Amino acid sequence: MTLSEGADVGERFPITWDDPGEAELSWEWEEMHCPRPLPPLAGDYMLTAIQDGFNYRLAKFDIPLRFRGRLVNGYLYVAPTAPEGVTLKAASMKSREVRQQQMRVVRAYWDETVFPAATETYRWMREARVEEATLPEPAGMWEELWQRLRRLWGLHFMITSGSYAALDWLIEVYGRAVAGARPEDALRLVQGTAHELQQVERDLHALAGTASAHPSVVDHILNDPHTSLSRLRETTGGPQVVAALERFLEQHGHLGHAYDDLSLPSWAEQPAMILSEIRKRLLQPEDDPEARRKSLAEEAEVLAAQVRAGLRDRPDMLREFDDALELARDVAPLTEGHNYWLDRMSHTHIRRFAVRIGSRLARAGVVADPEDVFFLRVAEVGDALRSPRDLRATVVERKADVAEWSRLRPPKYLGRPPEVPSASAHFDAPPPEQIEATALRGVGASPGKVRGRARVVTSPDDLERVKPGEILVTVAANPSWVPLFGIISGLVTNTGGVLSHAAVVAREFRVPAVVGTGEATRRIRDGQQVELDGTSGEVRLL
Repeated sequence: MTLSEGADVGERFPITWDDPGEAELSWEWEEMHCPRPLPPLAGDYMLTAIQDGFNYRLAKFDIPLRFRGRLVNGYLYVAPTAPEGVTLKAASMKSREVRQQQMRVVRAYWDETVFPAATETYRWMREARVEEATLPEPAGMWEELWQRLRRLWGLHFMITSGSYAALDWLIEVYGRAVAGARPEDALRLVQGTAHELQQVERDLHALAGTASAHPSVVDHILNDPHTSLSRLRETTGGPQVVAALERFLEQHGHLGHAYDDLSLPSWAEQPAMILSEIRKRLLQPEDDPEARRKSLAEEAEVLAAQVRAGLRDRPDMLREFDDALELARDVAPLTEGHNYWLDRMSHTHIRRFAVRIGSRLARAGVVADPEDVFFLRVAEVGDALRSPRDLRATVVERKADVAEWSRLRPPKYLGRPPEVPSASAHFDAPPPEQIEATALRGVGASPGKVRGRARVVTSPDDLERVKPGEILVTVAANPSWVPLFGIISGLVTNTGGVLSHAAVVAREFRVPAVVGTGEATRRIRDGQQVELDGTSGEVRLL
């Protein structure tokens, strides 16, 4: 066993290399999507996503690059590999060339291949007769699920590689067209186009408006923050509000997971999460989100016109700019739309399917509770469906392991220092070295200056604590965090670049943001006064 030092002096992070060759790879902690230790089934799911998903695209285009994943104390680490005689830099350049080809066809590929395949897979999951089948029949359904997921994640990375490449190209072209331009300046040209995110916020705004129209409902929600739908129905106007909430959940209820951990529930499972966000809007109504979206889109058109005017004497550059802008606006919605329709929706469907399987295991005496299935491995679930055996003690032991691991501080890297970034720097920029005691530096991702109270969120349980006007300090964000962006005044994250989910959402909601600081959740105290500049990328600790 070797021990890798964590960032804090004296902190230890134990790791055993099963294969000595693994220690020669550059392993990077996937903090953005998995900042907490994963229970075994969720870990297997993310390994499937990384290894089968990433590598599907790489193999399809004969790119001499592969990604390996492994769980270390429950934390997900990823390492790029290349065959002997090929450098990672050369393999990454080949991958970049293919991405630039994919960006031209990614919209059609989404419409004609990916979205239909995802929709059919979700239908199959819903209709699988898990409850009626006799053991061991569900074992075959379980195995088919994972075969389908491998393909779905392969399609996922086909979409992300092409859509992000189009935005990378827009950034590059804009930088040549406009002297002194920054990447985040170029992305103002596509603001107001993240349709699914805007729709979630519009519908939540309308839902809060429905609730505010009934004084009895307002009093009930404000005086009973943890009310249930059944109690809400008993108030005057309650049935109408509950019906509106159920319509909201029917469309967007697959959101709600703070991170990529299958054990986390969706809004549909825990409507109280949405009631909490309605309560915040009743306390402090927000501006009309559709008016904000239209304003952003108008600003984008003004900026495009200014760039075109400045390129009148450079016709070749103007044509390239128009080409890059048209393509980026066509595919930009996919950078967040894929997360809404693939990441979040597949998460919810798979979780529901797993709990249904867990119910069969509980009936057979394998586990005590259906959700204990998340503490088994994929192969163990299949074996237990075929030959039931008592695994309750194993579940208890693994729950204790995850609780213990959650107290560890994972180092950013294991093994060799990284040769090249494992992802686009625009999506996940390497964190800068922090040398000031009273300041943090990161990537200025959404313009504006704001000063206020920091609300540090490191657990899904912390989301309810975020109040209107506070500055959200967290690891990362995804479409499930949209309700918070409608009420916060600023954002600081550990991870991400200008194309990260957190950065995109912040710009769409006019929230000043600094991302990719590396240490925000560890350096900023909950409740501390901070000042952030979303243009310079600086955060002052007051």
